[in-house]
Amino acid sequence: MKLLELKQGDTAIVDSLNGGMHMKARMDGFGIRKGTRIRMVRAAPFNGPLLVEDLTSGARIMIGRGMAETIEVTPEESS
Repeated sequence: MKLLELKQGDTAIVDSLNGGMHMKARMDGFGIRKGTRIRMVRAAPFNGPLLVEDLTSGARIMIGRGMAETIEVTPEESS
């Protein structure tokens, strides 16, 4: 499943970053890498960016939809 497909409030674990070298370096700088637990906070309307929270550090990151489409995640089950 792609990060772009998560709904507001969903949590997931990053499986892979399928973008280019610069995209991977940028995500690594944000702390988003394979194994990172994230939560979809909000998706901006009209194809705007996604607000994602790193559940380990609590950092919130805006990710463009183009980048989000290249990030594969595994959703966690709701409790």
